[in-house]
Amino acid sequence: MIDSIRVAQTGPEVPSPWWLKGAAIFIGILGLSSLLGAVSLAFSGIMMDSMMAELDPEELCADDPEREECEAFIESISEMSDMPLWDVGAAFSALLFLLSIPTTIILWNGEDRDTALKLAWTWVAIHATSQFYLVHSYMSWMDDFYDSIPIDDMGWVSLFTAIASYGSVLMCELTMAAGLVLISYKTRPPTALEMPSAFHISDE
Repeated sequence: MIDSIRVAQTGPEVPSPWWLKGAAIFIGILGLSSLLGAVSLAFSGIMMDSMMAELDPEELCADDPEREECEAFIESISEMSDMPLWDVGAAFSALLFLLSIPTTIILWNGEDRDTALKLAWTWVAIHATSQFYLVHSYMSWMDDFYDSIPIDDMGWVSLFTAIASYGSVLMCELTMAAGLVLISYKTRPPTALEMPSAFHISDE
């Protein structure tokens, strides 16, 4: 015969520290890739300047039967070296690398969850801003480039490229944001209002 029901006093469940550690590993890897991106963008900008400085549209298109269109095409390519994309993109990447250092350390230690998540959200926000800036700058140049090509119906190519580029960045950033939301939820501190997880029957 059952005389009483005793509730197990197990206390609230402590969140697993590996949620924050996993975020630390992920941002740490992306931080290193940002460093490589900063070096790559800076080097590419320097190389573009040196190569484009040697291009002379008038000389290259001197024998072209459609000289004006040829010069417009060469000038559109030359304009790529003058884009702020190289310098601004490198600065964004360097900032992401520097910010990833304290973010990774605090996330890995897991002692200050609120600060760690604030840094992580800041990192994701800057990453999203940088990616949309790079895509926007590149697509702006691509629009001018397509206009310089003497081929009809290039508008649909530009539209498809823009949708694919912006869409891929949006999906990537939303995926990272969703992952961070999940980590924030899984690492929320336990409260005294959480119900016990089991009941035990006592014959006493």
